[in-house]
Amino acid sequence: MAAADKLNNKYGDFSSSGVITIRKNAVFTRNDIFFTMGSCFAERLALTSKQVACVPSYRNISFDPAQAIVDELPGREHMNFYNTFTVRLQIEQMLGLWDQANDDWWQIKKPAPWGPICFQDPYRRLILAKSPEVLKEVIESMNREMRVGFDAATAFIFTFGMTEVFINRASGKVAAQKPLYRGGGGMQETTLHVSSFQENYANVMATVDMVRQHKPDAPIILTVSPVALARTFQDADVVTANTEGKSVLRAVLGQVCRERDNVHYLPSFELVTYGGLTRSYEEDLRHVKRSVVDDIVEQFFNAYFAPS
Repeated sequence: MAAADKLNNKYGDFSSSGVITIRKNAVFTRNDIFFTMGSCFAERLALTSKQVACVPSYRNISFDPAQAIVDELPGREHMNFYNTFTVRLQIEQMLGLWDQANDDWWQIKKPAPWGPICFQDPYRRLILAKSPEVLKEVIESMNREMRVGFDAATAFIFTFGMTEVFINRASGKVAAQKPLYRGGGGMQETTLHVSSFQENYANVMATVDMVRQHKPDAPIILTVSPVALARTFQDADVVTANTEGKSVLRAVLGQVCRERDNVHYLPSFELVTYGGLTRSYEEDLRHVKRSVVDDIVEQFFNAYFAPS
């Protein structure tokens, strides 16, 4: 991938050079604060390593490890939202457009520092607590920190990974993870749903428009995660199910970028997949090599950042 003033418009240009072009458009500076949310293939470390500020600051979430588990904190500042539904829901929740009911949790059996009974947040990955009251406190702390980050942000990056989702039967909202992830709940509580172009388009448009209401001038970058499904819950081969899902998301983001100003598509998915399995991926053929992530970030800077 390379930033260019003139883009490849013939496939022969790509086949002879091996380069995917993106147009130079200096919409960011090193002083921008990036709100990042979604699938994590190019984690914020790649941006923060270049001294670019990223929010939300998940390490600021207040919780007692003896009474709650918050994903991989404090060891790793990490929180994935893999699909367009969960990203939209997080933005709605932090803006006060949706309130999670006090009894909107799953009670599960899982070994934890406080004992074998846990209360799980359905809408964020691996958020567990000793009691519903502790879980509510953790969720409120998360919402506050996300809103602090949102209010501080001057730029936004959203990455979407899958269209195969699980709907929480009790609320009708999409759950954060597949059933039984790391011993969590969801097997009895959720139903598989293969989401459509229209649904994902509506989610991304709503997300962009909510950002625009509060940050009318902030540039927005949209990307598709090149990390493949670990498994499919459909009656289909995992490769074909993965290809369909990524294709739907890629089409959605193209349409949104055409319909909204100052919304840009970063072709990280194309760079990785067209680079070939052995060049781009680790041995599992799912996760992207660090060197390839670094190359994407380098070209992202070349294309979208004003010179220092």
